[in-house]
Amino acid sequence: MVSTFFGLEIGRRALQSQSTALDVTGHNIANANTEGYTRQRAIMTTPTPFAYPSVNKPVGAGQLGTGVNVEEVRRLRDSFVDSQIRKENTVAGYWENRKNTLDKLEVIINEPSESGLRTVLDQFWLSLQTLTTKPEDRSVRATVAQRGMAVADTFRHMDKQLVDLQADLNQSVDIKVKEINNIASQITGLNGQIVAIEASGDHANDLRDKRDLLIDQLAKIVDINTREDQFGSVSIAIGTRTLVSGKKFTALETYVPVPSTTGFYSIRWEDGSSVNISSGELQGLIYSRDIIAQGQRDQLNTLAANYINEVNAQHQAGYGLDGGTGYNFFAGTDASTIRVHTDITSDLDHIAAAGTLPLAPGDNSNALLLVDIKHDATTMGTATFDDYFRGMVAQLGVDGQAAGRMVDNQGLLVSQLFTQQQQLSGVSLDEEMTNMIKFQHAYNAASRVITSMDEMLGTLISRMGLVGR
Repeated sequence: MVSTFFGLEIGRRALQSQSTALDVTGHNIANANTEGYTRQRAIMTTPTPFAYPSVNKPVGAGQLGTGVNVEEVRRLRDSFVDSQIRKENTVAGYWENRKNTLDKLEVIINEPSESGLRTVLDQFWLSLQTLTTKPEDRSVRATVAQRGMAVADTFRHMDKQLVDLQADLNQSVDIKVKEINNIASQITGLNGQIVAIEASGDHANDLRDKRDLLIDQLAKIVDINTREDQFGSVSIAIGTRTLVSGKKFTALETYVPVPSTTGFYSIRWEDGSSVNISSGELQGLIYSRDIIAQGQRDQLNTLAANYINEVNAQHQAGYGLDGGTGYNFFAGTDASTIRVHTDITSDLDHIAAAGTLPLAPGDNSNALLLVDIKHDATTMGTATFDDYFRGMVAQLGVDGQAAGRMVDNQGLLVSQLFTQQQQLSGVSLDEEMTNMIKFQHAYNAASRVITSMDEMLGTLISRMGLVGR
């Protein structure tokens, strides 16, 4: 036979368990808008019934339930979905950085526009065309020189913008490496706290949320592999090398290789060994700096160098108004150094419109040949200058569209996975309000059980034995 106080203990356990469930519900509601928070649930179980089977167990109708206990406060999280989100976020981060770079390049190239390189080149050819009609007119010659300066200024300005873009990308590489180290340091600290808490049998739910959020952020920066051991500590690897292991991490560092023609950062482990980075924001920055932006600079320099050489070669073959020959129109070797040569800026008579000696009035034969350069399909191998530049612009547009599609596709995929994650891990205020009412009613009912038991004990203690007095 059980004690009369047995019912009080059941009521006490019920009050305590429902109160804990209400606390968990309140914690969920409070963190409904907290980034990285995972919904928690109080898992209730029935404790060992009375009496436990044994030789001397009390005689009775059978086992009686002993109430309820909160066995654990569990995070509702799907590790498989987490890993899928991190994997796809890594790819998304890579393509987002490529697209950002291509968007900036489209602004730099600025085509089609009234102030872009193609327009400036057309204006230079037009000024030469005008020179063929008035080869001795000083105002026309001044216009040719000014249009040449505009071409040189535009080439140099575009190259400087590309250099600045590469410098920004290079600085971003250094920032991302520091961010990786900072996140790794925080994860090691959380590893230590989580292991210490869970060694005593508790669940470090909120600390795990913080760690998972940091891992999510890290996964977007660089491709990683994660593994959790039986003690709750997470190990993180980049390629075949471990970044985080327990309460320790191996830092990455940026350095400038010697010799270096660019001064750009490379990345290695702090002990000097090489690191293999294949995706994520960091790789997107490196690819954008070394391949996309540098590729545009190389093409622009090729265009400028051939432009300088072709115009100078034909200009040197002609004669100025002073009868001189061999004058250069442009100085410099590429887009960063191109300028109108001092041969021209010092004396406009040196513009070589004539083609023969002795000079004949109105001789424009060399000016005509200079204009013909615009239509020469051999100046850029198998293309004219205009065709080559149009090809650069077209390829940039195609690459930008391709990157945009990849960003959109990855964004949609990540969004779908995030929705799937939130269905399990996200806080639904409607559901939590329902739970709150449910636990509140259960708490009130448990309090009524205790009140009833108290009344029974009052009768037992205060009123038994009064008959016959």
